[in-house]
Amino acid sequence: MFDTILVAVDGSEHSKRAIEIAADMGHRYASTVHVVHIPQHTGHEKTLALGGAAITLQPSQAELEAAGQSVVSAARDLLEAAGCQKIETEIMGGDPAQQIVSAAKRVKADLIVMGRRGLSEFTGLVIGSTSHKVAHLAPCACLTTR
Repeated sequence: MFDTILVAVDGSEHSKRAIEIAADMGHRYASTVHVVHIPQHTGHEKTLALGGAAITLQPSQAELEAAGQSVVSAARDLLEAAGCQKIETEIMGGDPAQQIVSAAKRVKADLIVMGRRGLSEFTGLVIGSTSHKVAHLAPCACLTTR
């Protein structure tokens, strides 16, 4: 039924729930589970105040990649613990919605599983969320978790 399941992860609680669901389905259907992570600046950068000036320090690309590896490794561990045998991982750069859809097309995913992001209702209406964009652009079925 689902030969290839793509699960998008970002390290959030919603993402963990998406991994759990993908793991259950991946084990049940002996699917290949393709894990994708798109590192993003979180807005929690460090600000250093120097006298009257302030400098915002953003994480380096190496720090983003290290954090991404940690997120992907944790997802792999959960999938393996659930009995999934075929697991592929990928860290990508760029717009999350576009990259998730692109990856789904490339791996010929039958299902995309992802968490719902914690945007406020107003913000979600104004700029849209990644999960909404993916649902509209995806080449396959989408399952969004809470």
